[in-house]
Amino acid sequence: MESQFPHLFGHVRQIIKKSEKDFSQNKEQKTESFLWEHTLLVSAVAQKICLEEKEDPMLPVITSLFHDIGKFNKGRYHTGDTPEEYESSRIAEQVLLKEGMDKKKIHHITSALKALYDEHKPLNRIAEIVHDSDFLAKSGHMGVAQFFIKSALRGMPLTKSLMKSSGRELTYASILPQNMRTRTGKKMAAQKKKDILAFFKGLITEVNKIGAADLKIKKLSWPSPKDPQKHIQIFLVLPQSCPKCCGGLGVSYSSKKGIKCTQLTTNIKCKKCSWKIRTNFCLPEIPP
Repeated sequence: MESQFPHLFGHVRQIIKKSEKDFSQNKEQKTESFLWEHTLLVSAVAQKICLEEKEDPMLPVITSLFHDIGKFNKGRYHTGDTPEEYESSRIAEQVLLKEGMDKKKIHHITSALKALYDEHKPLNRIAEIVHDSDFLAKSGHMGVAQFFIKSALRGMPLTKSLMKSSGRELTYASILPQNMRTRTGKKMAAQKKKDILAFFKGLITEVNKIGAADLKIKKLSWPSPKDPQKHIQIFLVLPQSCPKCCGGLGVSYSSKKGIKCTQLTTNIKCKKCSWKIRTNFCLPEIPP
């Protein structure tokens, strides 16, 4: 890639790091870019999948570099009705034309970017590889590490992180192999599923044993966004009682179709005091 497009890597890195800094509104930010590191991990997994399946990694790896480049475009996150992949596609076309890439290859890349999370577009082979790479980079031991990095960046302590976000991690891990499109992805996902389920279940058990919290893992059956006639298993991590007054809790669930996904929201409220917490995450869209 460096020999054919010597400036591409640096150009993409500059755009991603600037957009993330603009979004954080911290012009003096000295820390490394979380999004850029994630981009590198996705690109590395994409290369591994291609090599395992004896395919040319060039276009999937370049597509991986652009898959999140539109996330914080102009310092905003998911504004308007345009999915970020369409913004990523626009930026990719602009950058790759400057790099001198053939228009046919650019079309393959931009088509893959648009197909990544658009349910109306079939996944092409490049999109399948990048799709698997993105989910695999956010799973297993790497996924656990990123979970705690994100929690720290959002200023959340351990127990609150577990209540708000670990249910999502358990849910996505439980169906990870089913969500893969490539043979190599399915193989890698099977081990990552075991790793992440074991970690979070063990962590929650340990937190409970030392008395730092009193959490339970609840399984919930919910209609699949792709096929409402089928149900998927959702994991939620809930407190046994109110952390503030030990009172009983009321729990309600709702789902709403958004630009990119159907989002499940859980509202937990104490029946005695004012304590409450809300969790939400995108329901996994397993192919029908």
